[in-house]
Amino acid sequence: MSEPMAIKPNQLLQVGEWQYIPEQDKLMKFDAEGRLSITADLDNLCQKVANYFIVNAGKLVTKDELLLDVWGIRDVSDGRVTRVIRVLRVALGDDTREPRYIETIPKRGYRFIAPVSEIVPLAAKEDTELVFSAARTDTTPLKSKPILISIFALAALLVMAVIWWLWPADHTATDDSAGTIPMWRYTPVTSLDGLEFYHNVSVDERYLVYSYAAPDATVGSVLMLQDLQEHKRVQLTDKSYNSLGAVFSPDGTKIAYQRYYPNEKCEIRLMSLSADKMQVQEDNLLKHCGEKSVSIRITWSPDGRYIVYPNMDEVKKQLVLQMTSVDNTISEVLTVPPSSSFGDYAARYSRSGDKLVFLREAAGSAQIWLLNLADRSTRLLTKIPDTVPGNVDWDLTDRSVIYPSASNALGRVWLDKGEPTILAYTDAYASELQVTTSGKIVASIGNFSRINPKKVANRIKNNEAHNEAVFSSNRNETFVEANPLDNSPTAVVSRRSGSQQVWLFYNDGRQKQLTNFNDDQRIRSLMFSPDGSRLMVQLNDELWLFDIEGNPLKIAGEKGAVLASPSWSRDGKSLFYSEARQGRWQVIQRDINDLGKREIFANDKEYYYESYYAGYAFWRSSRDKQFYIQWPGEQPEKLKIELPETQVMLKFELRKTGIYYSYLVDELNYRLNYLDFATDEIINVLEPIQFGRFSISADEKFIFMLEYDFGDMDIAIIDSDVDVL
Repeated sequence: MSEPMAIKPNQLLQVGEWQYIPEQDKLMKFDAEGRLSITADLDNLCQKVANYFIVNAGKLVTKDELLLDVWGIRDVSDGRVTRVIRVLRVALGDDTREPRYIETIPKRGYRFIAPVSEIVPLAAKEDTELVFSAARTDTTPLKSKPILISIFALAALLVMAVIWWLWPADHTATDDSAGTIPMWRYTPVTSLDGLEFYHNVSVDERYLVYSYAAPDATVGSVLMLQDLQEHKRVQLTDKSYNSLGAVFSPDGTKIAYQRYYPNEKCEIRLMSLSADKMQVQEDNLLKHCGEKSVSIRITWSPDGRYIVYPNMDEVKKQLVLQMTSVDNTISEVLTVPPSSSFGDYAARYSRSGDKLVFLREAAGSAQIWLLNLADRSTRLLTKIPDTVPGNVDWDLTDRSVIYPSASNALGRVWLDKGEPTILAYTDAYASELQVTTSGKIVASIGNFSRINPKKVANRIKNNEAHNEAVFSSNRNETFVEANPLDNSPTAVVSRRSGSQQVWLFYNDGRQKQLTNFNDDQRIRSLMFSPDGSRLMVQLNDELWLFDIEGNPLKIAGEKGAVLASPSWSRDGKSLFYSEARQGRWQVIQRDINDLGKREIFANDKEYYYESYYAGYAFWRSSRDKQFYIQWPGEQPEKLKIELPETQVMLKFELRKTGIYYSYLVDELNYRLNYLDFATDEIINVLEPIQFGRFSISADEKFIFMLEYDFGDMDIAIIDSDVDVL
C-alpha cells in the first residue's frame, strides 16, 4: 500500500452549481441573497474523491488512478470506487442518464464534466466597483465562467456562511474575541479504508497506536502501530476479539489496552514492545474488567504507576472510573455517577498527574467533570449539549481542557473560570482528541457510519415482500418517524442541507423541509401528535412543537434540567417527559395550551406513555425497574418485558394488540420485539436493527428503520498555533 496523495484545491472555485470553499474543504450552494442554502453531503473519503475530480476536471480518470491516488491501494476490487461515485452523484444532484458532473466512460473510467472556474478579483474600477472573472491556473484545468459579484459582498458572504455553518448550538460556549477565533485544518496521518479510532501518540511523538476496523470486519477491531517518522505500520493484535482504548506507557515501552471478547468478557492487558517498538514481546493479562465494559478508553499516570479506565459496576450496572496499580493490580473505584446516568466512559490524567478530567453520559449527552486525586472530590466543569465526544485532553499547562464542542469546532473550558469558549473552527468533525507533548492536536475525524432510513414489511402483519429506501443520501439520516394517520407525511431527520433538519416525506413523492434551525442543533427524538398534525421535536434538553407548516412553539427546557423520553397524552393536549433532578427521575406533565401549567405527574416512574390506539398506559418503575401496563378501571399489571442493563437507547410503540420495542443484542445491534397481549408471548419481529430506532406505520404493515453502513474515519493532526495551548 502506498500513501495516498494529499488532494485539496487551494482556491475558491465555482464547480457547476456549487462553490468550493477551501477553508472548509466543502462544496456549498448559496441563494440569491448570498445565504448558505445547502452543503454537499460528503464524508471525508467522498470529499477527497470530489477534490481529485475537481483538480483533474475534463480529464479521463481511471479506477486504478483513483484507487492509487486517493485510497493508496492497488490490489482490491473496484467496487468501493463505484459506491463512492454513486454517493457523489446523489450529493451533487447528478443523473447517470444525463450527467452534468460525472461522466462514465465505459470500461475506462470517469470524466468530471462540470465547468470549474476560479473566483478571483480581476480589476478595480474607478468607482470602487470590483468584478470577478475566471482565471486559469497551472494545476487545475478550469473553464471560464465569470462571477458578477463584488469582492466585499463575496467576503461578507463567506464570513456569514462559515459562521452559520460552524457556529455551535451551545451559545454558552462563546468568546469575547469571537472575531479572532482561528480556522484550523487537519492533516491526515492515516488513510485506511474503514475506521481508525481510539488513538494515542507516544510521549516522544514518534509512534501512534489506534484501533482499526476494516469495512469487511465481522468480528473485531485490531490494534495498529505506526512509526510516524519511518512511515511503517504493523498490526499488533488479531481480529478474533476487539482491541480498544490503547495507550502508551510514559516511557513508551508498553501499551495498555482493553481486550473485549464476543461473549462480552473483558480484560485489561499490558503489551511489552521490542526496542524498535514495532514488535510485541509479551502480552499479559493485568486485570479482568466487568462484563459489558464496552468501548473503554485507558489513561496512564505520568509516573507510570497507575492506569485509569471505565469499568462496568456489576451491581449498579453503570460505568465507573477504576484506578489500578500496574505493579500489584490493586484497584480503587474513583467515581459514583448518579443513577440517572449510564456512567463515566473516558478519562485523562493531567500532565502533573494530580487530577483527572472525565466524561459522563447524562440522558444521551455528555458532561465534562474534574476529579482531584488528592481528596477524590469531583466537580462539573461544563455540559456539552451538542455532541458526545469520545475523549478530551488537557492543555500544556493543566489550566484548561480541550474538547470537540460541536460540529467542526473545538472548545475549551478553563478550570478557574468554568466558562466554555470556542478555541477554533476546524475543517472536519472530530470524535475525540489528544494534545501531544509539544501541543499538537491529534484527532479521529470522519464518521463511524452512514445511515439511511428504510421501509420494510412487518412480517407479523404483512406477508408481502417489501424493502425500499425512504431516502438515500451519503450517511446523515438519523431519525425516521411514521405518522399515526394513513396517507399523512413521514418525518425524517437529515443533514443533507448541512445541519440537522426535519423533513416531511409525502406519499405522492413530495418532500418538504419542516424546520430551519440556524444552529447545529442536536435532535434527540421525534413524535407525532395523535392526530398527526403536530410534531414534537426534542432539541438537546428542550422540547418544541411544529405544525405541518413549520411554525415552532417551545414547550419545555428549563436551565439545568436534563430531559428524556417525551411522549404525547392520548388526547393530544399534554406532553409527558422525564426530568432528572438531583440524580432521580420524575415525570412531568405539560399542558400545550397553558404553558404556565407544569405538574409533577409521577416521581416513581422513569418514563410514561399512553397508547393512541387503545386505552392503556405504559411505564417503567424507578423503584423495581419493571415495566407496567394499566387498562382503564384496572390495577397496574407487571409485563414480561426485560431490557439489558447496558441499553441506553429506548423506543416503544404502543398498539391495540401489543407493544413493539427495541432490545439491545450486542454493542451495535438491536432486535425489534413485539409483546403480543393475546398470547403474552414476545415475538422477534426484525433483526438486526441499528441504533434501536424504528417506527411502525399506522396500519402496522410496515416498519421504518435505519440502515447502517460502514463509515470512514482517519487519524489527523493539527500542528499550528501551539502557543494557544
